[in-house]
Amino acid sequence: MLDLVPGEQLESHVVGQGISKFRAQQVVDWAYKKKADSFSQFSNLPADFRAHLEENFTLRSFTLKEKITSQMDATVRYSFKTHDGFEVVTVFLPRKNRNSICLSTQVGCPVRCVFCASGKVNFKRNLSRGEILEQILQVEKAENAEIDSILFMGMGEPLLNYDNTVSAIKSLLDPGQFGYGRRNIVLSTAGFVPQIVKLSKENVPVRLALSLHASDETTREKIIKGKIPYFVEDILDAGLEYGRETKSKVTIEYVLIDGINDSEQAAIGLAKLIGRKLIKNDRLQVNIIPYNPTGVELFNAPSAENIRIFKDCLSGGGLLATVRESRGADIGAACGQIFI
Repeated sequence: MLDLVPGEQLESHVVGQGISKFRAQQVVDWAYKKKADSFSQFSNLPADFRAHLEENFTLRSFTLKEKITSQMDATVRYSFKTHDGFEVVTVFLPRKNRNSICLSTQVGCPVRCVFCASGKVNFKRNLSRGEILEQILQVEKAENAEIDSILFMGMGEPLLNYDNTVSAIKSLLDPGQFGYGRRNIVLSTAGFVPQIVKLSKENVPVRLALSLHASDETTREKIIKGKIPYFVEDILDAGLEYGRETKSKVTIEYVLIDGINDSEQAAIGLAKLIGRKLIKNDRLQVNIIPYNPTGVELFNAPSAENIRIFKDCLSGGGLLATVRESRGADIGAACGQIFI
């Protein structure tokens, strides 16, 4: 059901069944705003139309395979089975006054960042828009909690599943559906320039996060093994232009790996690159992510001293720099650890 896009597509289906067009909005109200998980709950729809929906659609396609809760910080890792037998991992990040969710957009990942466990999983297929959205509904019900912010940072490259990801985002932003604010949705990408440009032109307003991890091509190619045919500068240019067009803050994500990209020289290079690109009124933040162990023996987490020096170099260069807190590391749910 969630794969039927509210609006023209859903209305066309409703009218095609000989039902009044206004019933489409009632379907949206039940499926999205009231988050019903059974068609029997659609109490203001005609019984024969409810029967038609029951026979031809499902409101939930996932089955729960595994749920693991971190003993360190209460992060929860969910593993769902899709209708065709694949596994989808979703991470729930509870805090005292705010709950976040980390969504997957693909089964496997074609980008193959060497520090990321997801990169070891061969790409199988894209998730549908409904499967992307269902992760939120499944977790909210299981946790009996509302999700406040959405992070497109799970398994997969969101912009390589562009149409389904953007369709899901539009439902998340729509006040008549999920009703999230633009600042509460973060989309992380390894840097596919044409898709970033397309996001700008289509005015899809979210908080864009660019996973750069290096300021030079040689270092980045050591870290990202998948073919991304775009230079670091071009990715940064596209991201900053997106921020200008949508009036959004842009985040640079930088996974800090001992001996690979954590030197003072690397920090200075990143600060200089960004400094050359920024213009008045640009809003940008660098999010430093200390490497989380994933079983890759060649890599180690940076020392606390190197993290401090790296952050200080960026701050000294006039940039807003933060260090991301690791969550769910004991259950394979931290950044870079999602594996199936």
